[in-house]
Amino acid sequence: MQVYIYDMLICTDLTVRFKGKSKVLKNVVIDTGAAQSIMNSAFVEDLGIMPSASDKVLKAKGIGGEMKFFYRIVDEIKIGDKVLENVEMDFGNIDPKGEIMGLIGLDLLNRLRVVIDVEIPAVSQKK
Repeated sequence: MQVYIYDMLICTDLTVRFKGKSKVLKNVVIDTGAAQSIMNSAFVEDLGIMPSASDKVLKAKGIGGEMKFFYRIVDEIKIGDKVLENVEMDFGNIDPKGEIMGLIGLDLLNRLRVVIDVEIPAVSQKK
């Protein structure tokens, strides 16, 4: 997995695919403090991922306060050369400035079996 530093955060790019459409999201933070991964909903509306009236709106609390979000099952998440299919993903307004497109939390980090070296920085997969 290729990583880079953005605003002093370890980031990567990922591709999300939903109903046949796909998009690369940049500045996705590797966040070991987040239990769940979440994508900024503003960046995926063109894929058809948006809240509907029938959604159950959920709330999460963090250092930045409380945030509302919804979830969808996306066809595919691709991070580096690893592809995860049928992923339940949370979507919300995680960065009103529009610089951070998502957070990769422990749910996906565990599925990817990653090892993180923060000094370099580098993220690799366990065999």
